[in-house]
Amino acid sequence: MKKNIRANFYLILAICTFYSCEEQNIDSVPLDFGDVATVYGDSTRVQQFVNYIYNYVPDGFGRIGNAFVAGATDEGVFSTNGSSVSKWAMGAWGPTFLPDNPLSNSYTGIRATYVYENQIHPHIIDGVMTSVGRELNMGQIYFLRALFNFEIISRFGGYPIVLKELNASENISIPRSTYDECVRYIEDLCDKAIERLPVSVSAANLGQATKGAAMALKSRLLLYAASPLFNDPSNPSDDLMHGAYTEEKWKKSAETSAKVINLKNSQGNTLYKLSNNRYNLFLSISDPEIIFNKLSAPSNALERLNAPVGLQNGRGGTCPTLDLVDAYPMKNGTTFDWNNTIMSKEPFANRDPRFENDILYNGAKYIGNYEIATYEGGVDRQGIYATKTSFYLRKFMSNDVNWWGTQALTNHSFILFRHAEILLNYAEAMNEAYGPDNDPENYGMTARQAVKMIRDRAGLTGNNDLSITVAAGNKSQMRDAIRTERQVELAFEEHRGFDLRRWKIAEQVLNRPVQGLRITQNADGSFTYDKVNVENRVFLPKMYYYPFPQSEINRNGELVQNKGWN
Repeated sequence: MKKNIRANFYLILAICTFYSCEEQNIDSVPLDFGDVATVYGDSTRVQQFVNYIYNYVPDGFGRIGNAFVAGATDEGVFSTNGSSVSKWAMGAWGPTFLPDNPLSNSYTGIRATYVYENQIHPHIIDGVMTSVGRELNMGQIYFLRALFNFEIISRFGGYPIVLKELNASENISIPRSTYDECVRYIEDLCDKAIERLPVSVSAANLGQATKGAAMALKSRLLLYAASPLFNDPSNPSDDLMHGAYTEEKWKKSAETSAKVINLKNSQGNTLYKLSNNRYNLFLSISDPEIIFNKLSAPSNALERLNAPVGLQNGRGGTCPTLDLVDAYPMKNGTTFDWNNTIMSKEPFANRDPRFENDILYNGAKYIGNYEIATYEGGVDRQGIYATKTSFYLRKFMSNDVNWWGTQALTNHSFILFRHAEILLNYAEAMNEAYGPDNDPENYGMTARQAVKMIRDRAGLTGNNDLSITVAAGNKSQMRDAIRTERQVELAFEEHRGFDLRRWKIAEQVLNRPVQGLRITQNADGSFTYDKVNVENRVFLPKMYYYPFPQSEINRNGELVQNKGWN
């Protein structure tokens, strides 16, 4: 009997995997789970089913045809010509070509959560799993459903909320809910998850959602909801694309982030803190800074696909732009400036230590003693996969892998939520609600102090409180400083595109060519640096919101397309 149950369960997983590879939408044919008693009658099978749903959590490592999403922003340029991410960046996308389409994974994942809630959870008896275990599982289900729904609202605005399993035979015409309705729905799911999830999990359960993960998702949700794109005084009513305008949304956002920052463990100590080693953070599967991450099997593919081309089979990948490089300050905290002759003579010297951690530049070392050569004629500037900007990615990339000869692998995990982001969420919301230097609710720090924590961890040696560039009480100056800090600290982590859109500045930033450097080696061994445009970019007003795929418009008669995409 046990053998048959095991066989049936893996058949279920095979069916689920098959459907995950096909185009899924809100009217997908229901998955054939056969006898669900083979799941709910065994606690191991129940947990395996819940774990299976985590397959639909997004992974940010090269998910657009091996390119990072950063390649469609001012952070990066994909080295291969004619790529999907480059077409997206150049404005050649729409309802029939949407490289970053979350609907397949999201709606499939949402459906799986309802299968668990309706077909499995009600039938689990005490002899199979305790009431505590059942509640913990439902906490994960609510978190995952909230995350999948957030993936949709963050791109499309108000969307059709699916509240049950849908059958192929029923009418699936579901209208879009308003933006605020969608936010309240996801917020409620987060709250249900927070009530049920544990503060931490054992090493054996790394990658599962915790209370902090649900709180962090709520922090990001409410930060976006308070932002100018969705909380616009010129569009004061709640509709498909904007919530009802109120400055109180910033206060609520700040309060939510403060709760994550102040979350305590069972010993009464603050649960999350900034990692002592930011570079190693992205090569770890467990760290006090990580709130929620997606684990993957050890590999070297990430490194190989983004390695300098001078290394055997290096494929260049998504390369940082000069636009991003210039955002990293000097080590003493002052802004980098090409017009400063001392800085421009040696532009990679004395920079913010995060620059060394994130960027491979001409003369940098990688994997042993390999020296990057991206000057004109250098080995890393030649071939079809060579960088167009003179920079390669270092962030996420291990120095201890090898993909030629005897291969060496490493762990990778894509961090969806971490403490540094929550500090920046908090700083932004606090600044907008109360200014840079006030903490009237006694959350424990001001916006300025939250940013200083991140700059201190980075290893900046001066001006970490931004006192030179941000005058006391100056909300506008602090706003600019926080935006730059997000650009640097969160580079390549899939924040930049959303940030530029929610701040309503994407038309200014993403509507101009991204730049790189032409580096020429002089006779005396020194280098000359010239800025060059490497890829044109197009961003039109309609692109603040993604278009719903035409296939979804065709399937759902009630689905109204976003403005400008008809």
